[in-house]
Amino acid sequence: MESLTFETPEDEHLFETVMSLPEKYRIVIHLFYYEDYAVSEIADILKLSQSNVKVRLSRGREMLRKILKEEWDDDK
Repeated sequence: MESLTFETPEDEHLFETVMSLPEKYRIVIHLFYYEDYAVSEIADILKLSQSNVKVRLSRGREMLRKILKEEWDDDK
């Protein structure tokens, strides 16, 4: 199995946070940002509409934003 390496601890933390998301959001975020698939390709892979993929990306980003903001606020 391939081991992932990250340039910074922040990159690793972000990846771990993405992996903690509910599966339907985690998968589209991973495919879009880490595997560089286009929305249309993700839609084909997951048998979803492009608009559904866009909604999942948007909701997943919002979840990430909230998690990371809470962590940031807690560290202050």
